[in-house]
Order: sequence, then structure tokens, then C-alpha cells
Amino acid sequence: MSQLLTTPPAVAAPRPWKFPVSTSTTTRAGTPVHVFDRPGQYVATVRVTIAMPLVAEPRDLEGVATIMSRTLDEGTELRSANEFAAALERHGAAYGVDVSSDALHVEISVPVSHLAPAVRLLAEAVTRPAFNEGDVGRHVTIRLGEINQERANAGYRAREAFAAHLFDPSVRRSRPTAGTPDTIRPLTNVQVEQFYLENIGPGRAQILFAGDASGVDVASIIDDAFGEWSSSVGPAIETPEPLYVPGDRIVLVNRPGSVQSQLLIGCPGPDRREDIWGAAAVANHVVGGTITSRVDTVLREEKGYTYGTRTSFTAPRKGGTFSLGGAVRTEVTGAAIEDALRILKQARDGLTDREVQEAKDSLIHTAPLRYEQADSIAQQVGSNIAAGVPLDFADTYLAQIAATTAETATEAYRRYVGASGLLVVIVGETKDVRGQLTGLGIDDITELS
Repeated sequence: MSQLLTTPPAVAAPRPWKFPVSTSTTTRAGTPVHVFDRPGQYVATVRVTIAMPLVAEPRDLEGVATIMSRTLDEGTELRSANEFAAALERHGAAYGVDVSSDALHVEISVPVSHLAPAVRLLAEAVTRPAFNEGDVGRHVTIRLGEINQERANAGYRAREAFAAHLFDPSVRRSRPTAGTPDTIRPLTNVQVEQFYLENIGPGRAQILFAGDASGVDVASIIDDAFGEWSSSVGPAIETPEPLYVPGDRIVLVNRPGSVQSQLLIGCPGPDRREDIWGAAAVANHVVGGTITSRVDTVLREEKGYTYGTRTSFTAPRKGGTFSLGGAVRTEVTGAAIEDALRILKQARDGLTDREVQEAKDSLIHTAPLRYEQADSIAQQVGSNIAAGVPLDFADTYLAQIAATTAETATEAYRRYVGASGLLVVIVGETKDVRGQLTGLGIDDITELS
């Protein structure tokens, strides 16, 4: 009996996995509809992804896309904001909206048994918003308050400064997605409605369903809700290739009273158009993607500078970034940056077979769990559409990872990380940090208040 209790069960090899396949059709308005039938997922997600590159915003009204998105459900042509919220509650539906560099995403998650009325509510918000003067004004005030709160957050300040100094000032991504006080304050319902009319329509949208479609004519339900959607909006403008500012540089943002320094170190990176995207993910996993990575092993485990740091390759439709982020104690800021830069640069010399295999196993074998829920499928496909890659790009990504070797992971990493220099952003107490930067060998230092 003791032998039975102490002998672990045999673990079978993982079964092959592929991203779910959709059944696709179109509404009467010509909008593509992609249905991902996931048996047993009785809470379904319907997501509308609309091509809306932020370069379409007027320069002096940046943030109008965010205000527009937030007021879609603040009253429609058919009901007030309170009535709309009450209708969502009656059907147990959760409504959400997100604006990225390339698209507007509006979604609703609801029990399948309430799918039809919930999709009608989603269509009402997307196709028949009211943009009442009072509601738009309230969201402008809310956004201005948010900006003050964000600027009190060290992580936000680091991301803001990183974008502003990594990208050329002419690039939209160098400025906050949701606008600045100077561009938000002038907004009224007139500009918000005009932006909607010029940028939102069925020809720019794709609609996704993920959930249990057993016995439910999902395509018909979506067509009933969105089939009469009409607009004269033409194709979305194409986002230009981004312009980066090269070179090794330090940006020190003063945050008086801070007892730690928020760090963000990075450079340009690939996007999903490049066939090294999967290999870059493997390299990232090795260098700083997990608690056992090279960076965390030194900064967290050996030196005790931080509770943890992470690296990542991220990318919208065009042009990506690589970054390492985390907070360290103020008194070790210079030492932590020195170690981080050394590790990032040494990784260019080569990743090992063992490191790469462990990273591949982790990324591939956790994929089924990442896409277990219906909403994660809808969100991933919406992201793929916004990025201009196929619906099933997850399969391509996993195939790229499976084919990665130590040599190709190193090459993908070497192609970007450190190739054009590294930008170091520090948010902390300037008077305590400035003197620690002299030994880093970087002469280009900008101080911000």
C-alpha cells in the first residue's frame, strides 16, 4: 500500500492542440462574422472589432477616440444611460470597451440563454449611440481626473516617458493613447460625434462569437442585430511605419519622496509580420519572461534589488518594442541598471539549448489553458484582426515557437535588443539617483520634473 501511495501516476505526453476553428459568414451589411463554437462554455462573448487607427485623430483633439468609446453606452437613440445599464443587468450581461493603437473593441459577455437580447444591446451601443452633451462632458471631466491620478503612478510615468523618448515626436504612439489635458479639455459631443461618423461603420468591423452555440443560430442572431447597420465610412487609413529614436540614453523623471525607482529599459522590437515573432517570444522567456529568467535570477534572487522584473516583446499592427520593467530600491538603482544592461547585452552572445527548450515547453504547453475561456478566444482573435494577421495566428505563432532553436532565438533577440541602443527610463527621487548613473557609461541623460 505504501508503494501505491508514494508512486506518482504516469504522465502522458501532451496531446496536439490547435487554436479553435471558426465558421464565418457576413451580415446583410457586409460585416464578417466569425463563430467559435466552444461546447460547455455557457457564458459567451460577442466582440466587435473595428479598424480605427489612432493616427485618424486630429492632433489637437487626441483622446477623442477614447471619449467616443466610453460614451457609446451612455445613452442611445432608444434609451437613456440608466435604461441601457438596467437592460444589461436584466440579462446578466457584462459590457466592455477598449481602444488600442489600431482598433476599437466593444464586447459583451452573457449567458447563452440571453444571447439574442444582449447582442441587440451591443448593436444598439455600437450603431446608435446618442452622444449626449452632458454625458460627453462628464467623461471629459472623468478623463482629466484620471490623468492626474495616472501621473501620480510611477509605472504610468515610466511608460509615458518611455513612449515619448523611444518614438519620434511625429509618431502618434509617442503620445498617450487616451490624450493629454490640452487635447481632452476642448472636446464636446460635437467633435465626438463627428469622429464617430467619420470612423465607425460596418465596412471596418468584424464580429466574433465564442461560446456554446449548440442549438443556437448565432449568425442569424448577430445579423438580426447588426444587419441594418449603415454608414458611408470607407476603409480605414493605414498606420504608417513608426519612427524610432536610436542610441543609448537615460531619461530620469523626478518623483519626490519616492523610496524606490521604477525602471523601464527597452528598444524597438519586431511585430507579427516577421517570421521571428515566435522565436523572439522564446528568447524573451529565457531572458526575462518568468521568475526563473536570467534577469530575475540576478536582480531578485541573488541581489535582492527587487520583488521582480519582467521583459516583453509587444507590438500593435506595425512596429514593436522590447522592454524590461520593474521597481528597485532607490539606493541600488545604479547597480540594478548596470546588472540589467549587462544581462541584456550578454544575452546577445547566445542562449543555450536547455534554456530554449524549457521556454518552448512552457509557451506551447500552456497555450490550451490560455484559451480555455470563451472571452480569451474572442479577445485573441480581435487582437489578431487589429494587427492584420489571420484569425488563427495563434497556430502560426505556436508553430514558430516549436521550430525555434537556440540559434534562431539568439538571432531574433540579437536583431533587436541592443542593436540600436537601449533607452533607460527611471522614475524616482532625482537627487538620490543622479549620482548613481555616472558609472553606466551613458552620457546622454535627460532629466524631467
